[in-house]
Amino acid sequence: MLQLYWHKFVVPYWLLTSVAVVCFIIASAAGLAAPLIIKFLIDGALESGDFQYLDIIVVGIVVLYFLRALFTFFYGYNMAKAGCRMIARLRAAMFVRLHSLDYSYFVNTPTGNVVSYFTNDLNLIQQAVAVGVPDLLVESLNLLAIIAIMVYFDWQLALVTFVTLPFIVYAISHFNRKLAEFGSLLEHTMAKMTSLLHQAILSTMMVQSYGREDYEYRRFRAKIHEAAVDLFHVQRLNALVIPLVEFLAAIGLTFIIWFGGREVIGGDLTIGALFAFLVYTINIPGPVRKITQAFSSMKLGLVAWERIHDLDRQPHTIVDGHLDLDKAVGRVEFRNVFFRYTTGGDVLKDVSLAADPGDVIAVVGPSGAGKSSFANLLLRFYDPDTGAIYLDGIDIRSLQIGALRHQIGFIQQNPILFDASILENIRYGRPTASYSQVERAAKLANAHDFIMELPRGYDSPVGELGANLSGGQRQRIALARAIILEPVILLLDEPTAALDSHAEQQVLAAIRNVSTGRTTFIITHNLSTLLASDKVVYLDAGRIAETGVCSDLLARGGAFARAVDRGELGYKQ
Repeated sequence: MLQLYWHKFVVPYWLLTSVAVVCFIIASAAGLAAPLIIKFLIDGALESGDFQYLDIIVVGIVVLYFLRALFTFFYGYNMAKAGCRMIARLRAAMFVRLHSLDYSYFVNTPTGNVVSYFTNDLNLIQQAVAVGVPDLLVESLNLLAIIAIMVYFDWQLALVTFVTLPFIVYAISHFNRKLAEFGSLLEHTMAKMTSLLHQAILSTMMVQSYGREDYEYRRFRAKIHEAAVDLFHVQRLNALVIPLVEFLAAIGLTFIIWFGGREVIGGDLTIGALFAFLVYTINIPGPVRKITQAFSSMKLGLVAWERIHDLDRQPHTIVDGHLDLDKAVGRVEFRNVFFRYTTGGDVLKDVSLAADPGDVIAVVGPSGAGKSSFANLLLRFYDPDTGAIYLDGIDIRSLQIGALRHQIGFIQQNPILFDASILENIRYGRPTASYSQVERAAKLANAHDFIMELPRGYDSPVGELGANLSGGQRQRIALARAIILEPVILLLDEPTAALDSHAEQQVLAAIRNVSTGRTTFIITHNLSTLLASDKVVYLDAGRIAETGVCSDLLARGGAFARAVDRGELGYKQ
């Protein structure tokens, strides 16, 4: 944690932390000087009966405590400012790192865990770095200064004061180990709860349509209870350690009164010195308590940092290529491609095919045949285990990933639209596109007419995930967003799977408009979508079973025709 504190907090924000250190020194000096002034008050002004001296000392005490309060505020202000800037910078770096991870990470990691990194974990790190570590350092120095002054006053009385110190140190170390254990459990539970909440929000329609509100509530309540139990363990330890430390300190205070009183009676110590000694002793639990809390905060912060650091430990199985590609021609070739996910057998087996600009190829097959894996490989979300994929004769693994994907206009089965205007969504991949370019893309996608019927036209908000639009409208907006990039390849994954017949025909017409001169792949298991294609690649169990024109394949009576007869492709002859 100290290394994290130095590299992430002190060095980048050295000016703020330096000012904070100066403020702490002034505030600490004022606090340490006050008991000495009180000693002079008792031993000097009260014994001599000098009212003027009394007034001066009282004013001096007020000024000292005012300076302590003022510079303590400036210390906290600068540390908080540096902490907020550090977390903002760390959050931005995490966001960049997140988008550089392999697609497989998001497939295998619950969304709630990722959200928890940016919320719960970062908050704990901020608390540890901006409060915990500084409190540990400054309060330790403060405590050492108090001890040094007490030893200077009377080393024998100081030894009596510190008789309970080993017990305090043991209590702190013991409870901190327990806090780290329960803190780790709490963080994992909070991540699971966040994941469950995220799923519940996304599936609200399904939950309500199936009448499963009570079931989801019971699941969420169980996680809440689990988190509450873990949190209770952490807070119970915090609630126990602080009064325990204060109790041990009070025992030390009692010894001071007994031993110091004997010294005063014997004439070896003044009443003012004993009173100052008592004030210093009363001030000891404050730094000790803050040091205890700092250790707790640092332990929880370390747990959170380890969780966040998991992002940096993720392996890069998809290695970026070195070749740039400004504008490809669009010839795509799969050569003897085999592919499997981390578990299970081969998803694609010895797949070979070629497509040229102007070709519209429908990749069809039953569910689980490997159609989506075909798309994932072309986009380099994954790489083949053996074989290779070529674009214009270049192995796509040699290309820069960004350059490759810029050549491909990809549309998902359920396209993601952002909570912004239609104009901003179409411009998403090309923010500098002019209004006329946006309008042209929308017309090619058969989206312009319905857009103009909306009250605000292209400035109409689409809602979260496109909630204000129908399924067919979302597909056509996504198609316009893809073609405004002027890609040489169109990759459409189940573009009509969730549409009614009217919306399907509109989307297919749009596909025919934009496929001219482009290499187009339509991944589908719906036979009616083949009307927009001029060649069919039929996948079965990961292999290419047949290729050809749709009508020829039906007449041939092979695997494709049999699948049609069984109704596997959404149509039966």
